[in-house]
Amino acid sequence: MKKRDGKYHFKAVEALSRDHFAKEHEARLLAMCPLCAAMYNEFVKHDESAMESLKNVLMNSEDAEVFLRLGELNTSVRFVESHFLDIRTIIKAQE
Repeated sequence: MKKRDGKYHFKAVEALSRDHFAKEHEARLLAMCPLCAAMYNEFVKHDESAMESLKNVLMNSEDAEVFLRLGELNTSVRFVESHFLDIRTIIKAQE
């Protein structure tokens, strides 16, 4: 979201619950606009099956764009390559 002063505003959201990340690491965070962050928290973070599904996609996808359903909205999260590789490495290391 772009503010009136031209600067971007975002919320940092944990990609998965702390149950899925044994250690804190910045790669576990996603930068989202405030509305998407609220929807992500409601429809992914409060739904264990949605988190497991996302975790499986992150572990098995070769594409840095992950598609999600947030309520009625079909959308995606696009990772920069280094973030995508970091989050996959962290998840796989904990398996």
